[in-house]
Amino acid sequence: MSAPTAVPLPTTIEDLDAPWLTAVLRADGVIGSDVAVRAVRAERIALDTGFSSELHRLSLDGDPGVPASVVAKLPTGTVVRQAMDMVGGYAREVAFYRDVAGRAPLRTPRAHAARIAEDSSDFVLVLEDLGDWRVGNHFEGLSLADARRCVAELAGLHAWSVTPDAAATVSAFPSLDSPAARQAFPALFAEGWAVYRQRARQAVPPAVAAFGDRISEHVPRLLEGLTERPGLIHGDIRADNLFFRGDDLAIVDFQLTARGVGAADVAYLVSQGLTTETRGGGDERLVREYLELLAGHGAPAYAFEDAWRHYRMGVAFFLLFPVIAIRGYEGLPDQARELCLRLCERSIATITDVDALEVLA
Repeated sequence: MSAPTAVPLPTTIEDLDAPWLTAVLRADGVIGSDVAVRAVRAERIALDTGFSSELHRLSLDGDPGVPASVVAKLPTGTVVRQAMDMVGGYAREVAFYRDVAGRAPLRTPRAHAARIAEDSSDFVLVLEDLGDWRVGNHFEGLSLADARRCVAELAGLHAWSVTPDAAATVSAFPSLDSPAARQAFPALFAEGWAVYRQRARQAVPPAVAAFGDRISEHVPRLLEGLTERPGLIHGDIRADNLFFRGDDLAIVDFQLTARGVGAADVAYLVSQGLTTETRGGGDERLVREYLELLAGHGAPAYAFEDAWRHYRMGVAFFLLFPVIAIRGYEGLPDQARELCLRLCERSIATITDVDALEVLA
């Protein structure tokens, strides 16, 4: 639930003071009208992974009933904000928490406030703090059990998104296939591909090398295929966007949420969120399990042949993400460099294992 429009939109972390948070938590029904936040202490978090936004844990003191802490998300002050403005990333995430969370069968942190300015991309999210949950490790990779749990959660979102009741909400999100994507992705990939080929620790298979060298020819075809059956996809389903507690899973970070085929999310998760050893060539089995879960939610029939083709397209397409990230290799910390190399290696291994490029032949 968003804070009422009468509460000013903060633009700095200092603006999220005790009176503002009191108004937000009262509007969301978390605290009563006679309960107040008395003091706030902000701590910057996710410095190594949160590049597109600023994340802060706000420790709260106040009357009985005030949460011990919440998490606040604000725009980044770096040049990355320009990219987020181009793709509408902040607006997408606010729209997801405002219009999708709580309606779709997908667990997310509760949003106490989700607001964006009318005349700029200034935004604020105040979220339930999942600090005591176990976060997925993108560096080490997910366990197969954690990946299967995520596939089940994604199936719920995807199935809900193709129902008539969701149509108006889903149509407000941009398509994965957009003019901006067709223009920006090949150029950015080409820069990163040159860096990766210099830094690669393993020989790149000839077919993958040719794919990368001719990426501008392939991106339009991949985007067309990945939007043939448009529902709502997460779009950035990284391991470190997953929070686990017992049998529960909560998913965060909806800045790249878009309309596309559900198998694209599964392809991204499996090809990069699992190590090659953990994946173990079980791609087809996971896709079939995903389809069973979709059917269990009452989704329209999705033939395995179509889903498998979309999965392979997604495996090929999402190589773009770690390759684009490696463009800034020289300026990255050592662990970020290693992560980019690992993700490229996992992605290339999956492309080879499932013969993903055959769909482009």
